[in-house]
Amino acid sequence: MTPSLLQTLPVFAPAFVRALGTNLSLAADALALGFPVGVLLGMLCLPARTPDDTTVWRRLGARGAAAALALMRAAPAFVVMFVLLNALPTRWEVSAGGAVALSLAVYAAAFVADTALVAVMDWRSGARGGAVLFVLGLARAYFVMVLSSGFGAAIGVTEATAVTLRTLERLGTTSDRLLLIGGVVLVFVALRQSLYAAIFVVRRLVETHLLRDRAG
Repeated sequence: MTPSLLQTLPVFAPAFVRALGTNLSLAADALALGFPVGVLLGMLCLPARTPDDTTVWRRLGARGAAAALALMRAAPAFVVMFVLLNALPTRWEVSAGGAVALSLAVYAAAFVADTALVAVMDWRSGARGGAVLFVLGLARAYFVMVLSSGFGAAIGVTEATAVTLRTLERLGTTSDRLLLIGGVVLVFVALRQSLYAAIFVVRRLVETHLLRDRAG
């Protein structure tokens, strides 16, 4: 580690932490926006309990929701972001951060719809595992969106990737750049492991509770 990197770290570290907060915030906004849309689409796709419950409007709603989900699953978030920035009318103009959150919300909605559908079907059958997996899946999806929000650097959003790239440009040696990149990777690995550890603990607590209910 060279003196140049040592002098850079006190400036980089607080800026990186603030920028990482932006990633966390954008992912939270995306999940908050996508969750209700995903639940609605998932419920529209839910099969009727009996043939008598199937109406023309229900079939039309299911087909429309299925078509929307197919489009949302196929739409790359990066492309959606640029469409939001460049193709919307001026009166609907969104900020750079808003475009990132909305583009990730498309992914979040599709994910929530797919997993909510499975969870409800599982619940109908009398099992509870699907509901547990649904909640745990939301946590994993959130972390995926934290990482994916890094593409906001391409449109000027000051998030962790943007701060890291700017700092890398100022470092003079390859070894310093590699050390900085390694440190950033470790931060995200630690964040991921902390999240997965929390998921594991919650899952074990829920499983223990369900076993007790069955035994009782």
